[in-house]
Amino acid sequence: MKFDLHMHSAASSDGQFTPEELVDLVDDHDLKLIALSDHDTVQNVSATKEIAAKRKIQVINAIEVSTTYKGEHNVHLLGYGINLEDPWIKGLLAKAKENARVSFGLRVKKINEKYGFSFDEDTIRKQAKDMNPWFTLFDQILADPRTKDIPDFQDYLPGGPRSQPAPVNFYWDNMQAGSDLYCPVQYPDLFEAIDHIHKAGGIAVIAHPFRTFEHQDAWLEKLAAYGLDGLEAYSNYHFPEQIDYYRNFAANHGLLITCGSDFHGKTKPNITLGEYHLDRDGQPYLDAFLEALQHTWQGQHESLPDRIA
Repeated sequence: MKFDLHMHSAASSDGQFTPEELVDLVDDHDLKLIALSDHDTVQNVSATKEIAAKRKIQVINAIEVSTTYKGEHNVHLLGYGINLEDPWIKGLLAKAKENARVSFGLRVKKINEKYGFSFDEDTIRKQAKDMNPWFTLFDQILADPRTKDIPDFQDYLPGGPRSQPAPVNFYWDNMQAGSDLYCPVQYPDLFEAIDHIHKAGGIAVIAHPFRTFEHQDAWLEKLAAYGLDGLEAYSNYHFPEQIDYYRNFAANHGLLITCGSDFHGKTKPNITLGEYHLDRDGQPYLDAFLEALQHTWQGQHESLPDRIA
């Protein structure tokens, strides 16, 4: 069975497609089971499930929660099989929007000060409309003639080794904790988020773990002991050696191994639905994942169809 456990709709500020459009694309790629994991919201899950059911495509309730580890390291936590009416889950979006508003203002200020630009926060927001303004800002940075002479941006210019997708790669490479461009954001604590996903009837999986946990085995071991359920080992952001590493780490620590494209649309144009560098039969990973979901739901006296439709 072809499946993809990580994708976004227009409910994510960096997503593109409506539920109808997304299901069309999923059908075009012959995917039979998906998880819609929008950033900090589940608002499009029910509509996607209803539309997909007519195509005999199963949709798992899911969300990608923005969290913080050790107070400063940003971690994306996937919650699968969650109750869509859980109060904590439903309250995430408003908090995320406020965090994004505050952090973007600080981000514009720091970039202007460091590189001598004069971008206006309000103007960028208006131009971005409902989309994440970071993508609009970075597009304008790359279009500025001065950028070609600034060393920090060379890898992200068209044709550069980090140009696909440039805004995402620059953010990950240059704006994390320890960088002078880092903007602290008060996301939920990672351990707290794991607890809440479990209380909402779901299982908790670290998305693209390389982004935060490279060379941090002790951190991951602590999370595994605490109750983390899995790692997204198969990801478009991982090189083959990283996939091998996290697949083996998960297997050695009793964690689920998941596979997700992290499809968004135009903000990540090089990512294709259903593709995540899988180099072997992924059915055993999917079977273990579904068995874990079934076990969780049975513990809550709920049946499999309640969270997959």
